[in-house]
Amino acid sequence: MKIIYLGAEVPSNRILLGSAGARSVGVSYWRLMKRGLPKTKIYLLESYFPEDMEILVHPGIPRTQEISRTELEEFAADYEEFIVNNVDRLTQFTEINHFQVSPDFVRDQRETVWAEMPPAKFLPVWNPQTGQKGLEELTAKYLDVALPGESLEDHTWLSGATQRLVRTEGSRFHALGTARPDNLRQVPVESAATLSWLSPMTRGETIIWDGTRLVRYPKSMKEQARPRHKAVYEKAGVEFDKIVGDDSEELCKLAVWSFDQLEMRLTKVGNISDMFEDPAGDDYAENVPVVSDRSGVEMRKIQPRNPDEMGNLPVFGFEIKTIVERDESGNDVLKDVPVIQSHDTSLRQCDTCFIASNCPAFKPQNTCAFKLPIEVKTKDQLKSLINAIIEMQGQRVAFMRFAEEMNGGYADPNVSQEIDRLFKLIKTTKELDDSREFIRMTVERQGNAGVLSQIFGEKAQILKEIPNGGISESDTTKIIQQAIEE
Repeated sequence: MKIIYLGAEVPSNRILLGSAGARSVGVSYWRLMKRGLPKTKIYLLESYFPEDMEILVHPGIPRTQEISRTELEEFAADYEEFIVNNVDRLTQFTEINHFQVSPDFVRDQRETVWAEMPPAKFLPVWNPQTGQKGLEELTAKYLDVALPGESLEDHTWLSGATQRLVRTEGSRFHALGTARPDNLRQVPVESAATLSWLSPMTRGETIIWDGTRLVRYPKSMKEQARPRHKAVYEKAGVEFDKIVGDDSEELCKLAVWSFDQLEMRLTKVGNISDMFEDPAGDDYAENVPVVSDRSGVEMRKIQPRNPDEMGNLPVFGFEIKTIVERDESGNDVLKDVPVIQSHDTSLRQCDTCFIASNCPAFKPQNTCAFKLPIEVKTKDQLKSLINAIIEMQGQRVAFMRFAEEMNGGYADPNVSQEIDRLFKLIKTTKELDDSREFIRMTVERQGNAGVLSQIFGEKAQILKEIPNGGISESDTTKIIQQAIEE
């Protein structure tokens, strides 16, 4: 399996791909034409691309582009001439696929001009509207067939159908406009053309191969994500300071290197997963379906499952317990209810595990060798679990601090983030240990009345009065005289 980097019709992209060591590139004739082709000479790919670089040429008509019948015929004629002039230099080329292109036009193109081209270089594009029958008819006539990138996600049956056709007919499929590892793992493709390698420049993303998988960080995470992969940058041959400094060219080189690692992994293992979805490509990427209506012409018919074949989803365990409930009449009734429990066994398989290449217990065609017998049913068990996690988090903080020092003392925001998590865990443990019981009261004063009046009402006034009517004036005089005489 090989990754084809689209966008090579732009000179700066072509130079960047060459410096990054890209071996297969894609050229959009639409954008090449819009940029301006030479008027006094023929545009030859061999004059602009090195000899060892494979080239895929595709029409590249944007999905939103309205095109009349006359314009389509003129574009088709120019595209045919371009292919004929460069057929010896290009590796493969696709036919025109646009939602305004009729099936008759596509059929006439295949039977006339494309029939004169070398079969190994021509890629007919499957129309999702034709369904599985159309795919089988196409593979019966052509060895290589291109699949629009969005169809890999819209049609779940493609995985089984393409695997069967590869096994029985020897067909070869090529994905246009997608490089999502999940798609490439499900559908057996010989190549995948993508414009995602430019997303660091166009969208501020960060694409990194971390050693086991392709990781895509959005723009909002670049400050946290980029400093943590210094060892990867050394392997990729890119400069750490430029990556942290948001150098778009250096980030694109890193993306190309990362996709190259994905290509090697898929070729070797055929098993990988990614953290972030492949964003929709730009208009000049050949990643659009051949029709604007993505609903398709075939309705998916859902067949009811036989009750005998149904069972519990093997994620949680279930235990039946008997409880006592009261019915509408107030009588106690015994009732069996399911109670969810955790599983200590795993459904993981070595062949599909994302750490298969590094796992010391890897064994092909076997289930995972490890269990996780964790049980949290009492306060002591919860406290022990949190203590264990605190120790693990403390080790992570210490190691990340060590890595921060080894990188020259650069203030890594990821270390601060992990320290905050450690403090939150410690706070949770203290709250579990706190056995104090208290009542909290909130008193609000309204109007001129005092706090006691607000709480006790009229009784507050009684509390303010002196018992027995208080002290008279004569009693007060006697008390003062006695104090003076003493």
